[in-house]
Amino acid sequence: MQIGLPVLREALRGINGTILAYGQTGSGKTHSLLHQSAKGEEAGLLPRLVASLFLMISQDVANVYDVEAAAVQVYNEQVDDLLNPDHQNGQGNNLNVRDGGIVTGLNWIRCMKPDEMLEAFTRARANVVYAETKMNKASSRSHAIFQLRISKRERVFEAAKTGQKVECTIARLNVVDLAGSERVKKSGSEGMRFQEATNINRSLLAFGNVVSALAARKSHVPLRDSKLTRILDGSIGGNCRTCLLVCVNSAFEHVGETLNTLEFASRAMRVEVDAKVNTALVEVSAKNLLADLNPEAHEFGKKVMADKKEIEALRKQSAEAAEQAKKEAEKREKVPLRAFRMPSLLKAMASNPTAVASNLMAAASNLE
Repeated sequence: MQIGLPVLREALRGINGTILAYGQTGSGKTHSLLHQSAKGEEAGLLPRLVASLFLMISQDVANVYDVEAAAVQVYNEQVDDLLNPDHQNGQGNNLNVRDGGIVTGLNWIRCMKPDEMLEAFTRARANVVYAETKMNKASSRSHAIFQLRISKRERVFEAAKTGQKVECTIARLNVVDLAGSERVKKSGSEGMRFQEATNINRSLLAFGNVVSALAARKSHVPLRDSKLTRILDGSIGGNCRTCLLVCVNSAFEHVGETLNTLEFASRAMRVEVDAKVNTALVEVSAKNLLADLNPEAHEFGKKVMADKKEIEALRKQSAEAAEQAKKEAEKREKVPLRAFRMPSLLKAMASNPTAVASNLMAAASNLE
């Protein structure tokens, strides 16, 4: 969660985020990202992100959130909607991808609770293509992208009779389970598996070329060479916080693939991003504005306003006290120090009371 939490916090501010798992087949990418477990410490990154997201939302009563989930896979250079209700019958397949990685016709599911989102992602994962190879009993044969869209706007604490336009932040958070690169001789892929492996390696090569171009700051970045890189347009080297989770196999026989993976990660570290907060004006209906005024939020709103007034009053008092202290300090600087040295004062009064009285009168006139 040390990888995912900073990206999630930025997404709640309105900054796009992407977390990619990269490595050879069988190195643990899918388990690290997607594994669901009743024991929290064994859960993958995506379930932890979902739980943390709704926990943070529940603690932020000052804002209203709208959270949606979607999922796609890139299988044999074809983009498929994993949450289409008729996915098994071929619906939602071969979708188009626009600039910025926007998939047209994609199903977005609004989620009010973490269980709803986890259930949606579980259904999506069930539609991902897996197959057994010599290197992995459940090898991903496609690249899977799980998406969260988070909208946030300030809660309205005064009743509104009509709808109004309000500014909100909109961020998209992608969790990308890349299919692992594989050598056909090691995996033993034949027939359909061989075709899948060829397309996987081809798309990973295109992804590597994009990263290399971004790291070298080339003017042309070949994002159109693959459906995978088309979807990741905007997620790498653009307006996005991007993290790379590198998975390697510790076995000596895979040292070549491990070195290639680490070299790729080294290039990716040189890619610069320019992430910004994404804002938009949205029309909020009177009904939704009225829903903002639930008892808990209303009480919170009154408390916020009261706290603001109290803080402002304290600031004013502090400024006045500082100004008064400054004036007192200036007055003290004008008073002869000898007038406040008590041992000397007492001694002087005993010997010459007239002179002491004259000094005290002079000090008093300086204080006025």
